[in-house]
Amino acid sequence: MANGIMNVGVSGLRAAQVALLTTSHNISNATTPGYNRQQAIQSASTPLANSDGFIGRGVQITTVQRIYNQHLASQSLQAQSQSSQLDSHYNEIKQIDNLLADTTSGLTPALHNFFNAVQDVASNPASISSRQAMLSNAEALTARFQQMDQRLSEMREGVNSQITGSVTEINSLAQQIAGLNMNIQAVEASANGQPANDLLDQRDALVRDLSRIVNVDVVRQNNGHYNVFIGNGQSLVVGSSAMTLKAVPSSSDPQRLVVAMDQQSGEIVLPEHQLQGGSLGGLLAFRSETLDSVQNSFDQLAQGIADTFNDQHVQGLDLQGDSGVDFFTITDPDHAARNIRVAISDPAKIAAADSDGGVSNNINALSLAKLQTENTLQGGTASYQSAYARLVSQVGNKTRELEVTSKAQESMLNQTDQALQSLSGVNLEEEAANLLRYQQMFQASSKVIEIGNSLFDSLLRI
Repeated sequence: MANGIMNVGVSGLRAAQVALLTTSHNISNATTPGYNRQQAIQSASTPLANSDGFIGRGVQITTVQRIYNQHLASQSLQAQSQSSQLDSHYNEIKQIDNLLADTTSGLTPALHNFFNAVQDVASNPASISSRQAMLSNAEALTARFQQMDQRLSEMREGVNSQITGSVTEINSLAQQIAGLNMNIQAVEASANGQPANDLLDQRDALVRDLSRIVNVDVVRQNNGHYNVFIGNGQSLVVGSSAMTLKAVPSSSDPQRLVVAMDQQSGEIVLPEHQLQGGSLGGLLAFRSETLDSVQNSFDQLAQGIADTFNDQHVQGLDLQGDSGVDFFTITDPDHAARNIRVAISDPAKIAAADSDGGVSNNINALSLAKLQTENTLQGGTASYQSAYARLVSQVGNKTRELEVTSKAQESMLNQTDQALQSLSGVNLEEEAANLLRYQQMFQASSKVIEIGNSLFDSLLRI
């Protein structure tokens, strides 16, 4: 009997020790990112059957499990991916919004100053100083086009750089996940299938990091491996193998980096619509939906101003009585904003007069001044200023929309994470209470062993 009591006490002592170790491990990792609370699962040992009935033989630890909910974790991954995409898109488009709407460095003040100078020439057509001011303001206008286009091009280069960085990070995370797939399988096999909780947490943390870059879907295999798919279903990790992504120049535009899968047969470019979610999805959406459109509209505006102004300018006469020539020139129509220039440098070459009133009249200058408000662009529906205002408004509206949806998605992510944390996170007050409870269990089990020893000694003295 004494031996049986001691065995029961030892089992309780061991169970209390495992529970104390697990609780201490939880407390130590209370602030560890990605850590899931662990719990020692106890069960009654198989009782001993005899004529008196089934006699208990103590307790056993069946496993140490992590408190984890796959459904909540999947929801958190999706919310994280969507939040990162919206944040990334918003942070990029906000730069364009600030550029276009700036009251000092935007296009509007340069356009106003130029047409004020045109109006001054209309008021003083023979004044060389007024003509020179018109040329100077024209140079300032073209310089503003070039500066803003340069800033847009810098944003494009920044997107390329971030795509390269994202691809490098994706590859690193994929390799680590594939490595952990192997390690987890090996460790759990050596432990008779017991879960490698801390390694599982590490792998889940890597998957979460990956979801910040691109949308992630995880399929758990029977052997415990994670098969990871990104975007709209492109396989990235299959068992212990990780695919490799590369940032490569687009075949249609070498200045535009795209994402390709590196395979033995060669590089396979992944369509951008397959790379949804995460900061990478946000970058690609910004480039295709906003940056391309804005830069194209900006080029069209520069081309439209140059063409319509030139069409009117060539109808007039300069101070020498010669027919007007093109006032603006664009050396590369594909990149009009970057390549718009003032074509004349001699103020006398400004064709302010018409052919009926002599070289010093202002008829053509008045027609040039009217172009500021006439609907000559976008199929006769917009003036210079209103065309630019439409562009500013479109970008501004999209920026506000992304700001609102980004904040809403962030709130949803916080709610999901709070639900996950309330289940899987470490509550220090709860763990402190567990320490006392398991300490009492340990002390009580020690007392059981002490009594067992006393009974055994009594038997020896008989």
